[in-house]
Amino acid sequence: MAKLILHIGMHKTGSSAIQSALAAASGHGFVYPQLAGPPFKPHHTDALIELFASDRERLGEKKRLLGKTMSASAEDEGRIARAATEAGDGIVILSSEGAYSFLSAGDIVKLKRFAEKLFESVTVVAYVREPFSYISSNFQNRIKSSRLSHFNPKFPHYRFFEKFDQVFGRENVHLWEYDRDSFPRGSVVEDFCARLGLEAPASEEANVRLSRPAISAIYRLNRAAQKGRDDRRSFTKARTAIIADFPHHEWPKFRLSPRIVDGLIEANCADMDWIEERTGRSLRVKPERLKSDVASESDLLEIKGRPLRLLRTIGKNLPVPAKKFLKRALAAEPPATG
Repeated sequence: MAKLILHIGMHKTGSSAIQSALAAASGHGFVYPQLAGPPFKPHHTDALIELFASDRERLGEKKRLLGKTMSASAEDEGRIARAATEAGDGIVILSSEGAYSFLSAGDIVKLKRFAEKLFESVTVVAYVREPFSYISSNFQNRIKSSRLSHFNPKFPHYRFFEKFDQVFGRENVHLWEYDRDSFPRGSVVEDFCARLGLEAPASEEANVRLSRPAISAIYRLNRAAQKGRDDRRSFTKARTAIIADFPHHEWPKFRLSPRIVDGLIEANCADMDWIEERTGRSLRVKPERLKSDVASESDLLEIKGRPLRLLRTIGKNLPVPAKKFLKRALAAEPPATG
């Protein structure tokens, strides 16, 4: 029988790069099935949630937010079964960074029972990122992709992993530190494959952080956005122009102040104690404070000098509605939301 590798994240640890590389190389030493389609995606988050999540109300809300129907469960059950047959006595990999936070312990028991019918063994793997870089990266991503318009950095709840220990047994759940400096050529894909004894496929890891002025500008766009269709279109065009055309390399990357992160760690010390005991290492990074750090919403809203002039220049190339929308967002200092 085949062996199953279940990759569960965590978020902001190169999961998208891993998934894209595995999807492209399926059949070369492992099987990585296509689920939740067509159109198929390189990750299995939607399929595993649809198959095993018991909170149907929350699942319905997820579908509503996605604006589309997720996969048919029976079809994906068949696809996973076929992958197990195709792999023979080899490896099948499923990857879903959403599973560790969305699925309950009971849902994971259902997943285990399903897997035990098809696979000789199940090994759960995940990368764990220290909170300082995670919180900044997660907050930036929420601004960039989710129209975040209020200042609420979030702590990574590491104890979400505990339910996998409880269901699969701690000896079958491997938590690896996400540290690019220690990866072969800085590649999380190469590190992932090396740990599993697989040949690393070609990969592109281009999830680069944007500069602080660009993130500040997108945050202002988020605050200026209304529910009207015209504003949504203008928002998208203005945001795309900032991401593509602003010279990010000329300014520091976006980073939250260590003071904010320290406060979140202190408020979640039980989670920190658990993950540090679980991994056997300290994750309390103490970075040097920088002048460019964002310590408040007032800091985040501030754009002045050359960055502001360049952003206005970018706006000149936009369609008239988007140009007006960006001008309104950049104009006066909006009041902070607290």
